[in-house]
Amino acid sequence: MVDLRVIEGGGSPEERRAAYAEAMAADAFAGLAIEVLRAVARGPDNAYRTSMALQFLYERLSAADVHLHASIHEGVRDVHERLMPSGNDSYDAELRWLLQSALRLAAEMLATDGFAKGRASQRHDDFRRALESYLIDREEVSRQGGGSYLSGLLRQLAPLPPTPSRPRASGKRKTKKPAKPART
Repeated sequence: MVDLRVIEGGGSPEERRAAYAEAMAADAFAGLAIEVLRAVARGPDNAYRTSMALQFLYERLSAADVHLHASIHEGVRDVHERLMPSGNDSYDAELRWLLQSALRLAAEMLATDGFAKGRASQRHDDFRRALESYLIDREEVSRQGGGSYLSGLLRQLAPLPPTPSRPRASGKRKTKKPAKPART
């Protein structure tokens, strides 16, 4: 993940060093964000790479003349641009919306403030709509070509195991047992 972008401006050697240090800190932050996402997806036993990325970020931020806000801003921008590339392709648009919805849902499910459950519920609905929109878009494109995205998807998946169903209640009312005659 080495960033070989050109740093604009001549400036003094100190300014060039500071700009380079900020670019390296931004790259380190982007690397940390990626490793955190990977670790969360893998599970709690996979934190080594995340700790190494955090250590690398700390080393980059410890360099002289590194502005924290600028480095973090550039790192977030870089990750966002790589994950959500801007393009005119409708396929990319649907996929970007799905990814954004998934990330928003994950963030709100992790939040612990008083309004987090409400936001998580809204994000869950947004994610469901984004997924449905993505699938419908893929199906429409496939049908224009004479195929079916969903049929192909179902052929690729293993057969789903049957789920046990609850016994159905009959529509008849249960008849009451006749009362036992009273003893006299």
